[in-house]
Amino acid sequence: MSAKASSTRIVIAADDNPHNLQLLEAILESQGYTFFGVPSGEECLALAARIVPRLFILDIDMPEMDGFETCRRLRANPATRDIPVAFFTAHHRDADLREGLAAGGNDFLLKPIDPVKLLARVRRWTEGRLAKPAFDQALAELGETPAKRGVVWL
Repeated sequence: MSAKASSTRIVIAADDNPHNLQLLEAILESQGYTFFGVPSGEECLALAARIVPRLFILDIDMPEMDGFETCRRLRANPATRDIPVAFFTAHHRDADLREGLAAGGNDFLLKPIDPVKLLARVRRWTEGRLAKPAFDQALAELGETPAKRGVVWL
C-alpha cells in the first residue's frame, strides 16, 4: 500500500447491524479503503484511540450509545474532533438532521445504501482538504504528535 493510500483511506464505521457493516466493508474495500467495522459506539471510541481514520460512519440507532452521543464524544476528544463524521441512517426526519448537525456531524448517508453515492461522499471526506491537516493542526496546538498520542496512521 502506498504512503498516501495508507494515510488517507481509513474508515471506521459503527453499526449494530452486521449486514450493514459487511455491505460497507465490501463496497469500501473494493475501492482500496481500509475498513474497520464495530457494532457499537463504545467500540468505535475504543478503536479511535488506537487508529486514526479519515472518516467515521455512525449509525444513529444503536443500543447503549447512539450515533449522536458517539459523535459528541468524538468531538470532545482533541485527537478526533476534526475528523469528519457521516451518519448512516434510514431516518429522513428534519429533527434527526438538526440533532446530527448539533452533535457535530458533517454528513448523512441514507439507507438503503447506494454504492455510487456512498463512494462519492466517502471520497469527498477522505481525500479532501479536511482530513489529515486538521488533525495534525489540532495535535500541534496541544504540543503533541500522533506517535505521542499512541495513535497509528495506517
